[in-house]
Amino acid sequence: MSKTYSDWLGRQVVLQIEVGESLVPLRGLVVNESNDALRFRVDGGWDVDIYKEMILRVEADNYEASQLRNWEASNKAPDAARSDSMPTLSWNRVIDRWWSKHFSRELWWPTIISAGLAGSVLFVRALHMSVPGPITHFAQFICGYLGLVFCGVSLGCGVWLLIDPIRTQSHVFAKWPKLLASFLDWFRQPIHL
Repeated sequence: MSKTYSDWLGRQVVLQIEVGESLVPLRGLVVNESNDALRFRVDGGWDVDIYKEMILRVEADNYEASQLRNWEASNKAPDAARSDSMPTLSWNRVIDRWWSKHFSRELWWPTIISAGLAGSVLFVRALHMSVPGPITHFAQFICGYLGLVFCGVSLGCGVWLLIDPIRTQSHVFAKWPKLLASFLDWFRQPIHL
């Protein structure tokens, strides 16, 4: 009979997972449960299925709440030296969550397209500046340069997003360097007629 985790659904927890001979703690959110597995959203935003027999222990994730309580208590203490900065680890977790929320894989396409559009607008704006003067030439140069950089970065990232899933699924891209090297070796051979 498998364990049930229905009490933990929708809560932030730390799972103790047994992987081979190692114990691995995973921090995240319990999303769903099936007969054999637990659907778990890792802090990075990925949903993974974890077999129930791998789970040794489940604990409530009270790390952020305890850090925030400690920070508030230190700032409200009458005789204690006040500190207006939160603990470093808490700030790192806040930045990690903000990054995973705003730059998740689902948001890459809108971000890339927005960067490309901004770059093309800047470049076209640089082409149509017509007031003479040294400041205008500098502004024209900066707008044109930033436009080209934004367009280049968005184009490169877009191509990478298109090729990356194909590259991981196909072994053709892994064979290209070998094929190119064998072609160059053949091309360098002298021709005997």
